Amino acid sequence: MALGESFIAVCPSVHRSIRWYGRELADFMAQQLPYSQQPVLSEIAKFEWTLSEVFDAEDALPVERAALNAIDPADWSDLKLRIHPSVRRLDLAWNSVAVWQAISRDESPPQPQSTAQPVRWLLWRRNLQNFSRSMDAVEDAALDAALAGMSFGELCAALAERVPKNEIPLRAATILSAWADSGIIAGI
Repeated sequence: MALGESFIAVCPSVHRSIRWYGRELADFMAQQLPYSQQPVLSEIAKFEWTLSEVFDAEDALPVERAALNAIDPADWSDLKLRIHPSVRRLDLAWNSVAVWQAISRDESPPQPQSTAQPVRWLLWRRNLQNFSRSMDAVEDAALDAALAGMSFGELCAALAERVPKNEIPLRAATILSAWADSGIIAGI
């Protein structure tokens, strides 16, 4: 109750719908005592808000792996991927997702712990269900390339900064397969 009252006092709603009120909550918690003393709380708020954005995002039919397998190998270099509109990314410096998952299952959450480096999280929706998972810098670079409208050839070139040249084809294929299986690719 105190959190809600404090937030309303500092950030009054400018929206007609309660659905859009709260975007600033994570930043508020990161800056206001006593919440700022536990940074995991603001990250959980940011994660929850992002999940709501993922759920409310425009829908698109995912491209199945079979469609990727049917592409002529000669056409792959110029191939461009359209990423599902629900895809979002977050950098989290705490074990916020593990805490959130435990609380969501009515389990005792783990102790909040900061990570050595922020972890990049990938969030998306498929069939009205939200999903999230961490991803490494290689997949993140591939996603950057795809979101920027780069061709598959350019995406592979972007991976060359992070992966030995002889490993790029297998790594790129593995990433695309995972995206297709997850419903992250919405067009080719």
